[in-house]
Amino acid sequence: MNRVAEHRLNVVVVDDDSSITRLVTHIIQKAKGDTVNIVSFEEPRKAIAWIDEHCCDILLSDIEMPDIDGLEMLRIAKRRNAWTQVIFMTAHSTRDRIAEAIELGASDYLIKPIDKKELLEVLEHDCSRVKRWRVALSGTLHAAGG
Repeated sequence: MNRVAEHRLNVVVVDDDSSITRLVTHIIQKAKGDTVNIVSFEEPRKAIAWIDEHCCDILLSDIEMPDIDGLEMLRIAKRRNAWTQVIFMTAHSTRDRIAEAIELGASDYLIKPIDKKELLEVLEHDCSRVKRWRVALSGTLHAAGG
């Protein structure tokens, strides 16, 4: 398999509820810990600082947070890396907010309480998508002599 596709993906989990970040991180670590690096934050500003310094392949974020909401997290992550896949987690959000998230490039959303099976299905789909983008980009750069 292509070495680019085998590279561990960076998964960032952001939710102002620490029980959610702990639960989601635990589920992902247990199921995919050998293929992803997981970092989690309860404070969006700390997540933004991390994203500014690293490549975020997959962002799982609460959509409704005080101060900096999930839509702003999406914008920031996509500016840093256009291929970032964004999955929103929400307990209550309006149809308009979800529609806006999709328009801005969110790949999926999960309803709280988080269902383990759904989380892993969505995550697996997005991991595959990121790997395909990496392979395609690597092939394009290689063909261009980069």
